[in-house]
Amino acid sequence: MKKYSIIALGLILLSFNACKEKEPDPQNNDNTTQTSKITLKFNPVFKGSPIAWDNFYVNGSNDSLNFDKVKYIMSNFILEKENGDLYQIPDAFAYLSLKDGRDSVVFSNIPKGKYNSIRFTVGLDSVLNHSDPTLRSFDHPLSPALNEMHWGWAGGYIFNVLEGYYKSNGANLGYTFHIALVRNARTHLFNNAYEISKDGRFVFNVNLDKYFDNQVNFSLKNDGAFSHSGDVDPVMDKFIQNMNGIFDFISYK
Repeated sequence: MKKYSIIALGLILLSFNACKEKEPDPQNNDNTTQTSKITLKFNPVFKGSPIAWDNFYVNGSNDSLNFDKVKYIMSNFILEKENGDLYQIPDAFAYLSLKDGRDSVVFSNIPKGKYNSIRFTVGLDSVLNHSDPTLRSFDHPLSPALNEMHWGWAGGYIFNVLEGYYKSNGANLGYTFHIALVRNARTHLFNNAYEISKDGRFVFNVNLDKYFDNQVNFSLKNDGAFSHSGDVDPVMDKFIQNMNGIFDFISYK
């Protein structure tokens, strides 16, 4: 009986070890080993130098101006893989308020790999722009309670706010540009080879001088100091021409 008991015990142990070997490796099921977290940081500059919010700056039209509000609603964050496939980060939005220090956005679960470019849109498509804002949680980038960039009376969001003061005949006068309407959304594309192999950070400069000196020279005194993106709006039609090139890609590491 002892002989058969020993044989039986051996078979049980072999069976136990075989089952144990077939158990999945927890590391192989951990999706985080195949993804990383990325941060996009935006640094406000004027002609390449960091902004001092209390300072006045002179643009190409000889306007002396400062910046009081610089705010953005962003969407459609897309990474182009090395093979040309596009990866759109799911449900990815950003609300930035640069003077308040809200200058970064973080996205998790980004597939590791080699990429050729990154792009994002300042603004929203028509469906998102006219979606119900009350459905957003308080801390969501599209929550009006957070960003104060939703026009309840007209529907839709303000995509970009630029406000401040400029000097005219010894007085400080206010300027206000609220870029809205789907036709004024702008996509910004940055071609640069990089590899996401760990948590990393993209750094961009926001060239506030280029709002006034880029494709066209825009003068607050001569071209206008106020626009809320009206249906007929020659001030915004000229101002919006300078939106391309507002952002510069600086580094990824």
